Amino acid sequence: MSAAASERAHSDRRVRAEAAAWLARLHGPDRTRDTENGLRRWLAEHPAHAAEFERATDVWTDTGGVPFRLRRRFAGSRRSARRRRFGWSVAVGLAASLAIALWARHVLARTIVSTGAGEQKTIELADGSWVTLDTNSRIVVRYGRRVRRVILRYGEAYFQVVHNPGRPFVVLAGNRKVIDLGTAFVVRRGNVGGATLMVTVIKGRVAVAPLDVADRVPTVSSRSVLLVTAGTRLLLRPHALPTLRAEPAAQATAWLRDELIFNNTPLAVAARHFNRYNRCKIVLGAPELQALRVGGVFRLSAAKSFVRSVAEAHHLRLIARGDTWILEPRTRVPDGTSDHRP
Repeated sequence: MSAAASERAHSDRRVRAEAAAWLARLHGPDRTRDTENGLRRWLAEHPAHAAEFERATDVWTDTGGVPFRLRRRFAGSRRSARRRRFGWSVAVGLAASLAIALWARHVLARTIVSTGAGEQKTIELADGSWVTLDTNSRIVVRYGRRVRRVILRYGEAYFQVVHNPGRPFVVLAGNRKVIDLGTAFVVRRGNVGGATLMVTVIKGRVAVAPLDVADRVPTVSSRSVLLVTAGTRLLLRPHALPTLRAEPAAQATAWLRDELIFNNTPLAVAARHFNRYNRCKIVLGAPELQALRVGGVFRLSAAKSFVRSVAEAHHLRLIARGDTWILEPRTRVPDGTSDHRP
């Protein structure tokens, strides 16, 4: 973390602590007019003070306003010094607790959603947008006042975004961001650290840009910012030029219907797709099989039917070995392993 970033983080923590302390004083047992005047002066010092005080008030409300009830408990025409000291210690303790709650809300004000192998999940976000996660995927939702951000850690997700020009919707994926205002699109990336990114737009348009680009959709493409329109897929790979190609919406969103659609697809690519959804894996036993072309519409869970049809169409040997289905040329001897259909 840079020195400037560290200083900002320290300042944010200080303001949250001060907001918690002022709120505890306001609802504490020793509230006076001086307390109220002091709060007004503090709020006027900086816009961040008022914003943080609003967040503190929200937390206070969420906890049921316990300190207000404590204030009434200690109210009275005459209080002993011992009661005043005890009441103040309660207020200080409550301020510390509220500061912790505010810190937790600041750090944990995000939603983490994950899916396992073969699992899909759909969630509605706070603004009415929808996200559907495909198998083995994870997102982190971090909405702010000016920008709606979702981090795609890995996997694939389909976004249906509510239009809001004043609050862009941004998906962060590796070293790229996908900027949107209100449309539908699919983003896919590999495991954490993977640099390959695929963006397919179903409706409207998005901008794909480096992380340091402003969060807005430009009017034209540039060297660093690429506009992707409906019916188009953008593929970004390390050490390769970006590629744009037509992608029918039905094919890009087939997994939402529990389907895989192959159209003259290399067998290696089709096998990888099935392996993402199934415990039993498809293995190609010879390099020359990778480029074989396959086609058809299959259920996500229909890997067995798929390998059978491929074996029959291309006259391959199909071997069941533990949790794998191995496809090999018939001329290859399977080293004593029985050749049978799973």
